[in-house]
Amino acid sequence: MSRFLRWFFFASLSTILLLQLRGLDAPLRTAATPLGILSFEFAVTAARAAAMLDAWRAAGALDAARVSLGVDVGFLLVYPWFFRSSVQLLAAPEPVATGFDRVGQQLAAFVLFCTPLDLAENLALWRLVETVPPASPSGALAALAGVAATVKFLLVVATGCWCLVALSRRIGRTSSRPSPRA
Repeated sequence: MSRFLRWFFFASLSTILLLQLRGLDAPLRTAATPLGILSFEFAVTAARAAAMLDAWRAAGALDAARVSLGVDVGFLLVYPWFFRSSVQLLAAPEPVATGFDRVGQQLAAFVLFCTPLDLAENLALWRLVETVPPASPSGALAALAGVAATVKFLLVVATGCWCLVALSRRIGRTSSRPSPRA
């Protein structure tokens, strides 16, 4: 499969799953969780996780949280490969690769760590969602989810920024070339 077709495949699947997740996230946006499930990913403490779960219970949204976490399992298998294939599409191959390209190649490898990080985060969040009152959510699980989400998002942001810079450099090179005369 060509690099472009691989990129297009993962870009399409990522987009479809991201749109589904956004739709599923609507009932999860409350005063306690203004960013929906994303707020819950960064609860970090048992008290904050409990407040968010209480808000979702009151809104009847716990099932939406479960479904969102289930769909996210499909998403976590796809989006790291989208970022990896984006870097592979934009980076110059060896032996013409620059230091910038080599950074991209490293990011392409590291971004795949998003899959186990997202899986650990989802398992922790799933266990938190299944906490039945009067039991309190686990502070260790909330912290695990928060740390995994932080590292995952740092990898995604770093790789996404690299791709934007690489794309702008490529566009800049293309637009600075003289056009052929007729």
